[in-house]
Amino acid sequence: MAEALPNERENDRDEGPGTQPAGYAELAELSDDTMSTMRPMATQAVYRPNFFDDDEDSDALQHSGDTEPQDNTTAITRHMSPTRRLGGGLVEIPRVPARDPLAALMTDPVVAESKRFCWNCGRPVGRSSNEGPVRKKGQSEGWCPHCGSAYSFLPQLNVGDIVADQYEIKGCIAHGGLGWVYLAFDKNVNDRPVVLKGLVHSGDAEAQAIAMAERQFLAEVTHPGIVKIYNFVEHEDKHGNPVGYIVMEYVGGTSLKQATLLKHHSQIRLPTAEAIGFMLEILPAMGYLHSLGLAYNDLKPENIMVTEDQLKIIDLGAVSRINSFGYLYGTPGYQAPEIVRTGPTVASDIYTVGRTLAALTMRLPTKRGRYVDGLPEDNPVLAEHDSFARLLRRAIDPDPRRRFQSAEEMSSQLMGVLREVVAKDTGVPRPGLSTTFSPSRSTFGVDLLVAHTDVYLDGQVHSEKLTAQEIVKALQVPLVDPTDVGATVLSATLLSHPVQTLDSLRAARHGALDSDGIDLSESVELPLMEVRALLDLGDVAKATRKLEDLAERVGWRWRLVWFRAVSELLTADYDSATKHFTEVLDTLPGELAPKIALAATAELAGNSDRHKFYDTVWSTDHGVISAGFGLARTQSAEGDRDAAVRTLDEVPATSRHFTTARLTSAVTLLSGRSTSEITEQHIRNAARRVEALPDTEPRVLQIRALVLGTAMDWLADNTASTNHILGFPFTEHGLRLGVEASLRSLARVAPTQAHRYALVDLANSVRPISTF
Repeated sequence: MAEALPNERENDRDEGPGTQPAGYAELAELSDDTMSTMRPMATQAVYRPNFFDDDEDSDALQHSGDTEPQDNTTAITRHMSPTRRLGGGLVEIPRVPARDPLAALMTDPVVAESKRFCWNCGRPVGRSSNEGPVRKKGQSEGWCPHCGSAYSFLPQLNVGDIVADQYEIKGCIAHGGLGWVYLAFDKNVNDRPVVLKGLVHSGDAEAQAIAMAERQFLAEVTHPGIVKIYNFVEHEDKHGNPVGYIVMEYVGGTSLKQATLLKHHSQIRLPTAEAIGFMLEILPAMGYLHSLGLAYNDLKPENIMVTEDQLKIIDLGAVSRINSFGYLYGTPGYQAPEIVRTGPTVASDIYTVGRTLAALTMRLPTKRGRYVDGLPEDNPVLAEHDSFARLLRRAIDPDPRRRFQSAEEMSSQLMGVLREVVAKDTGVPRPGLSTTFSPSRSTFGVDLLVAHTDVYLDGQVHSEKLTAQEIVKALQVPLVDPTDVGATVLSATLLSHPVQTLDSLRAARHGALDSDGIDLSESVELPLMEVRALLDLGDVAKATRKLEDLAERVGWRWRLVWFRAVSELLTADYDSATKHFTEVLDTLPGELAPKIALAATAELAGNSDRHKFYDTVWSTDHGVISAGFGLARTQSAEGDRDAAVRTLDEVPATSRHFTTARLTSAVTLLSGRSTSEITEQHIRNAARRVEALPDTEPRVLQIRALVLGTAMDWLADNTASTNHILGFPFTEHGLRLGVEASLRSLARVAPTQAHRYALVDLANSVRPISTF
């Protein structure tokens, strides 16, 4: 049930007509001035003729007016938690108390003159006029002066009326595009509260009969997230004409539009995480309708009710069969632009989900009283949550082929986005298992910052540069599409060495040729697995040729684009790799895999975007160790060493890279800094990190030598407390003893005699001068 938002339509002084069918010809006759007097922000009908013409794409729409009562309902006392959780438990919202249905009744069911429009031609009717010496008051009933159709904005059912010998009318609770919405009690089922709503406008007898026949299928719709349809009944109006009504479950609570209205005056919408949580509750219901071959067509905040313990989509009046023709109902600003050409589709419903999410989270610009298509690029919500912005852009892409292809796919990506948003809002990681990508195969860049201290161990200067080969071996890879004809064959090769994988795939192809029941020629995953194995072996040229051959056959699907980006990364074509990893991210905005790939590519290219992507991945999932070390490297390179140390300290103690993180944090605090940049606190913090690790850990000895040597150099120009550090007094004599001991310990494990002698000589040079 819709409601009016008093401050939402600055440019909409005059509301639109009720829900009605609209053909091309009738709307073509309406001038811009006439259209501006309508109310576009309400459910309307568009007519899709039973033919297809690419040159004729009409956006002609007719409009409806909605009137809702104030939220003056009374809570029914029940002992329940004051909050409930959405989005897999990630989002907490206040629980909406149970409502007394009678408290929802309107005390004065009158349709405002600004909302009165002819049901047939869509032009204003029932308006007051200042023409003549005496002002004429608008009539609630009468005949349209434009087309001659009868109209009435008075309730057709009165309090106490019994409809179909079963439903006792209690009054009006709202006015929608098809007339008044009534509360009734079902006398056959213990006075159960129900809602009666007209099927089409009561003035069209033929449409009544058709609607009764066409809407019977709604009675079979059964889903906990969809309002229940109990019955279809007829009741004669005062002229003796049968009027069809749909009898629905009464859903007490508040609409999402009312929820945003509570914050409207401060220009705030729902928090992003909360809005996503609501949509995650609604998408299964949308998917259920799609599985029945139905499209909902009119998703918007006022059609989503938040009850005491669940969410429901209400008002099934716009539901139609997918790809159907005829009159298609929807709301401009939410309705997909292509629906006149294509009819209702899964993609057109996905569009309404995206628009609803946008309307819940940001203030959308309006024109002539309807939301303008697209998103406000300068909106802070989009700037703050990049993945959310990408998800919205895909959901409302003007090309329906580029949108999410199912409610399930959108739900999966939305869940990933929610994890990112909640992690960012709370500072607590919210990891999740991807159903699209494998886990990370290994790590990259973990030893980069600490590797240069290996010179103490072996006397060799070690590279601190990240390599594409190291990255590619660690990156996640797309999971095999389970619907592919070769999926079963590939399950046995997933953990094989690349050479073994190629041998297994070759054998599978030969086996399929010898079998009458197996045809792998249409498989996409089989050649993709070959490409993956070739890339792992470093044969980029051959992998690229196979990839291009496959793309010529099936097009550049996102899995192909992923491996294309990987091959470009290996050939140092960082711009192209960034472009194609971004394309995958735009397709799968809730996945971490393309983000870590983009971060690593940006690091190789020296691009500042690496910080953003490393930070997003690490804040969401501390299990992606490469992201933590990558973020620390980035922060250190940017001069924020304290932030880098904090990031390294977040590596879980259960990780096998915990020791490396502690050692790297010690190196980060001291290495590459002049003594003037170092403080005693830096030295002691580094020492504490090393001291907490056992001496048997690799690299502990060399980091001890680094810390003590740095302290000795620092003390030459500074003073410090004499409290011990790594077991030695913080004095020149004590530190020289410590450095000497560390170097001699390293000499004992030196891999070569020459380096052992060099370490001993160095130890002798720093030992304290003997007094004997």
